Amino acid sequence: MAELNTVIPVAWNALINALCREAPYLRATLIPEVARFTQARLACSGLAAAFNTSLLAYNGCPLEFTVSTSKPQALACTLDPFLPYCAEDLRIEAFSRHYRQIVAPVSQNDADIRFDAAARMQNQSAQPLRFGSWLGRKYTPEGVKTKIYSEVQSGGFDETNWPGAVENLSAAACREAGLSLLMVGEYPQQPVSPREYYFQWHSAHITHADIAAVMRFYDCESLWPALKPLLEQAVKLTLNGQAFPPTTYGFSLVYGQDAGPESFTLFVMAESFFGDNQRVFPGIQTLLTQNDLQLPLLQQVVTEQIPVQFNVVGFSVDRQGRRGISCTFSPQNKRFETLPVKQTPPSVHTCRVSLKTLLAQQSASGAFTSHVRTPDGRWHQDENAFVTAQVLRTLEHTAQTAPHIEKALDFLTTCETRPHHFSFWPSAAHPQWMANLKICADIDDTAIITELLYKSGRLSLTQVRQTLSHMNSYQVRKVDPRMKAGQHQWAECQSFYTWMQDENELTQLDCCVNTNALILLHVLTDEDTALPPAYPRILQMLNQALEWSGDDYDRLSALTPYYAHPGEWHTTLMYARDAGIPQLTPLINALSRWRLPAGQRESPLYRRHDGRYLWTSPCLNAFRSLAHTEYAEGNYEYIS
Repeated sequence: MAELNTVIPVAWNALINALCREAPYLRATLIPEVARFTQARLACSGLAAAFNTSLLAYNGCPLEFTVSTSKPQALACTLDPFLPYCAEDLRIEAFSRHYRQIVAPVSQNDADIRFDAAARMQNQSAQPLRFGSWLGRKYTPEGVKTKIYSEVQSGGFDETNWPGAVENLSAAACREAGLSLLMVGEYPQQPVSPREYYFQWHSAHITHADIAAVMRFYDCESLWPALKPLLEQAVKLTLNGQAFPPTTYGFSLVYGQDAGPESFTLFVMAESFFGDNQRVFPGIQTLLTQNDLQLPLLQQVVTEQIPVQFNVVGFSVDRQGRRGISCTFSPQNKRFETLPVKQTPPSVHTCRVSLKTLLAQQSASGAFTSHVRTPDGRWHQDENAFVTAQVLRTLEHTAQTAPHIEKALDFLTTCETRPHHFSFWPSAAHPQWMANLKICADIDDTAIITELLYKSGRLSLTQVRQTLSHMNSYQVRKVDPRMKAGQHQWAECQSFYTWMQDENELTQLDCCVNTNALILLHVLTDEDTALPPAYPRILQMLNQALEWSGDDYDRLSALTPYYAHPGEWHTTLMYARDAGIPQLTPLINALSRWRLPAGQRESPLYRRHDGRYLWTSPCLNAFRSLAHTEYAEGNYEYIS
């Protein structure tokens, strides 16, 4: 089958190889396991979203390493096995399947006991999971152990499982102490093994007195005198040098089988604690020197100048009063390299959904739904103009589709926030999960909605011209190739900014947005003799932009900052060519290796320019798949 492109962070394999050079014993275990884990992400069509949307690491990376002074030659690797799709099953049963695929077979009797306990904990809560469980692998020269980190949700944890003084460690008591239990770590292959409980502190601010009070709450205040000097040293390495800086703080408590605490750790977000990512290792190095400790694996990574994101630093003390420092880090995921991936037929045959079934998914508002992943890892159903308009682009007007098309067009008209300005949502339906962020009308929604309303006969040509006149107020007026921003190397005057607002940034110029604007401009070329001035400038810009990007995925991604997958631009270009713009064929051919595989159930669609919100739509994917392979029921009429 034809090859498509996929991507992987540039630092991904470089980091693993550096760790193996310092600890050669890792080659036989770490490399094959991470390779199996990576393969699923390379094949999922998520591209960058498969590597930057996890809750595991500070930068969204689904792979994290931890080194600790308590075992300098050991390495802990944590993997988030789940993909960033709303349909992903996060329950422990699904986790166990990923577990078996990634690691070598283990004693299933031992594993099932622990997995069943995690399943009971998940089943006790009605709240949807945010990350489910993470897979930890503990590598030492003597062998490998597995640790499972399972999410704890409100109402999902049974305090009777606590070792020791249950009444002091209930959820209510923890809340009163300013703590919330986030997850539990345990070893599924070891029935008699320590459990680790991870808590988040309720505030971005903390003091020595707060930490001492937490230790007192956990009955390990006797360890405070041993931990305090290490914390005082660490605070002196922060930007202010005098007090704990504002950041996220957490604690972990390891309980042994004797129901007593084996160790206590204060966790800090590395970057914000030390000031920035570049200050983290120098700070850790100073602490290591002051305490005669070593982290040789981390030293090797830094010596080789592997680009890493420091996630968390831990300051620990065990029951013998021994202090320790741990550091978690991930490969940086801002730069990617392109790899070929061969399409493979789906392993399980699924019945294609009928047009009738898909049309029945239309919501009461008239919208066709999508799902959005917010920065806290939660998924929300979303009814927006753009996905609805994209669904309409797949439909022919037939007796079967007509009422659904009209209802969807009614919804699109409610997204006009002021005359000739359309937004992603109706003004009266701004989603609650984005209550603190308002967005204005945009060129993308305005162009695609105006095109569809005109095609349906709801707008006259005069009204289309009026809309374009308003859009012209948001055209690029100045491009300077001497400027550093890459957009200055390919942008064209008279192309369109994304947002219909007075202040705009060229760094957010989007080629797919301008392709939709070009489609609307083409309406006038069909009806008028004069070519709109922006028309040839946009065509020129799109070609310049793709030539500038070359074979560099990072540059290609920068051409469409609001689209999470270049396949969306490819789809839009195909639609534009079908609408009568043959000049786009070279662009379509150049982007063909970035198209989505046929029948892809879910894929990244849109994103905020900083990537912190991600939209997908199994509904839209199903309509597109059907449009390419099926005929409308009862009419044998091609849908697209």
